[in-house]
Amino acid sequence: MKLPEARIGMRFVAAIVFLPMLAGAADDPEKLEQARKEAFRNGVEAIVDDLNRGSFGLFVNAIDRDDMVDRIYGLRLIDQQVKKQFNESMEYSFDNLIESAFNAPKDGLRVKLLGVESRGDRGRAVMRFDYPRFEFNYHDYELRLDENNRVVVVDWLDYFEGIEFSESAGRSLVMAAPSQSAMRKLLDTQNVNQGDWFQFGELLKAARDTQLDRYLEIRDRMSPRLQQQRIVIETSAQIARHARKRRPYIAAVEILAEAYPDEPRYALMLLDYFFPNRKYAEAMQALQGLADELDFPDAAMAARMSATALVMGNAEEAAAFADQALELEPALELGWWSALSARIELADFKGSVEILQKLESDFGHELTAEKLKKNRQYAQLLSTPEFQSWVESKQAN
Repeated sequence: MKLPEARIGMRFVAAIVFLPMLAGAADDPEKLEQARKEAFRNGVEAIVDDLNRGSFGLFVNAIDRDDMVDRIYGLRLIDQQVKKQFNESMEYSFDNLIESAFNAPKDGLRVKLLGVESRGDRGRAVMRFDYPRFEFNYHDYELRLDENNRVVVVDWLDYFEGIEFSESAGRSLVMAAPSQSAMRKLLDTQNVNQGDWFQFGELLKAARDTQLDRYLEIRDRMSPRLQQQRIVIETSAQIARHARKRRPYIAAVEILAEAYPDEPRYALMLLDYFFPNRKYAEAMQALQGLADELDFPDAAMAARMSATALVMGNAEEAAAFADQALELEPALELGWWSALSARIELADFKGSVEILQKLESDFGHELTAEKLKKNRQYAQLLSTPEFQSWVESKQAN
């Protein structure tokens, strides 16, 4: 999705122009709060527009590098040589470090700002990232205003990873050269013998090098108490996803689901296990938990909840979720597919044909009976007078 440069410029200028307004509102608490809210909104919108243009410039510049490095180091016991190399690389690789965390598709990011909220000089924003084949990720950003009242990105939770960016970067530095004292801070138990320490260190090195087979071999030889550590369960799912190995990934997420079935930050990973295994009630619970955590309306979330309600046999609920998706974001294609499935199930064939027309005119599909019959869900629509009439009208034109 490409946005006009003029729009980017207007958003950026709006954020800058608002600075003197903030200064002028200093004596009025209500005006000051409103001015700060507008500063957050304008600043974040400018960043989103820039990302949609294919640029990370505004986003990277919104990060306080010294503060981010402090967060990455935290209380972690990172090897001094690794830390030295990391510090030296910051001058020329910081941009790449940030950009690599987004895993942008070849055709660029498609970002939807779901909402911004703030109180005082602290704020929060949630963005949705749209990927091919109707895959969605979410980032939950911690924000603040700096001394010049410009938006600063403090950190963010990536729901594909299930952890914050600073946590992910910090762990990678520990894994680069894991000492026993550093590893101890990663575990929730102190009941670890020397053999366990060796295995855990080898496990972290395998994760560092994305050696999935070796990682799984080591993990499966570890003691049960180490296998059940959160760091091991999380990393098992993350490394399998990064290696793009579906079977080990689903197996790792199954373990994650057993250990943390109600953890919203793992929801996107859990869905990859729940849906293929027809655990639809659990999938709906995960979607609802994630929606509550994000706390902003989202059309993609509503569309996925529609599909889930439908396979659970709740056609009317599915239609309501689909309508919500279309109302929130008419340009989201998935919402129309969800609405189509719900209307067919409710035998609303006139409405179904209207959606087929929309999918053809707005999203470039050619929906012939031959293509539609590949999905058994659409079978009952194809024999209806409404569908036949629509086909005939297309042939006549």
